[in-house]
Amino acid sequence: MLLYLITFAVAIGFAFCSDLCQRQIAVAKRELAGRDLWNAVTAAKIGKNVFLLCSAAVLILLSGLRYDTGVDYYYSYVPSLETVRAGSASHYDPLFNFIIACFARLQDNQWFFAAMALYTVGMIYFGICRRSEYIAIPVALYLVSFNYLRSFCFVAQYVALATFFVGFTTLLKKKWIPAAILIVLAVLLHQSAIIVVPFVLMYFMRTRWMMVVSILLPVFALLGQGAVRVIFVMFGSGTRFDYYFGSEYDMGYVDNTLIFINFAVFAMFLFVYYMTQAYREHDRNLSFYMLAQSFALSFSLLQSVIPLGYRFVWFFMFLQCLSIPLFLKRMFSGAEYYVMNLVIIVLFLAWMIMYPLQGTSNVLPYHPIFDPMSSY
Repeated sequence: MLLYLITFAVAIGFAFCSDLCQRQIAVAKRELAGRDLWNAVTAAKIGKNVFLLCSAAVLILLSGLRYDTGVDYYYSYVPSLETVRAGSASHYDPLFNFIIACFARLQDNQWFFAAMALYTVGMIYFGICRRSEYIAIPVALYLVSFNYLRSFCFVAQYVALATFFVGFTTLLKKKWIPAAILIVLAVLLHQSAIIVVPFVLMYFMRTRWMMVVSILLPVFALLGQGAVRVIFVMFGSGTRFDYYFGSEYDMGYVDNTLIFINFAVFAMFLFVYYMTQAYREHDRNLSFYMLAQSFALSFSLLQSVIPLGYRFVWFFMFLQCLSIPLFLKRMFSGAEYYVMNLVIIVLFLAWMIMYPLQGTSNVLPYHPIFDPMSSY
């Protein structure tokens, strides 16, 4: 864990330096003009991009140059590559099967994991930069919320999640066709991403109805668990997830901490939304973030009736790296804003360190590719 924490500190440090460069750009635009403005902004932009790339590179190297880390690494992805090399097909969804088939042509499995790390981290950073000029806080939330470490094991789902994340940010920019393409790609990469389709369609609802759904959805999730179970079994039969029904994976991996975290964040968002009278602004993007958190809480409550239900939670919970700073910004400013973000980051960090790493969530210890016999 110490190696992870050091890596996180370095990545966040580079992100913070990138933010300092962005602040220099803002100051230059206020105080300078003409050639001096162009020179100052150009230099600051170069520095910002260099620090941004360094921040992402640290994480890509750690997750890409690893060996035999995570349960799925050894028991799923490596056997899938070997299965394809033997002439059979892997058990994943269409697009990810194609990716595995491409990398199976290479003899070293490490190329696959390095490429997936590059794509996943790169897409996540790209999505963050599209929605926020200052990236240190979103990057910190991405790291301490266990998403980065979890991606060591759940490679396929996090490739799909990263694709959905960029699709989500594209949707907020009202670029409908690219957003639709990215959402479809996410579903083709991992079938669990189908759950985001009704969510993204709700973006076109009126903001008032969006808030009504946000409030009622967790209530229905709590009261209608039996009906949800019947519906999920009905539509899940005949898919590759049919394997999970009745097995140890059916309802054996319920993460109650996700319920507490998502309830706390949902309550905070509701408080901010009404205290700042955001409902009068009819801000579609803000309401959509609220809806995303409602989905996260609802699927947290449905874990006990959906096989591996926590996987659905991750798609919506991941958006907290953007939504938490956004909602806090409405209530606080200056030093107070940064203090509140720091408090939440520290709480997430404590949860990550104490997290029960069991079953398919076990991504520790870390084995570097250069020295596979040692662990950190």
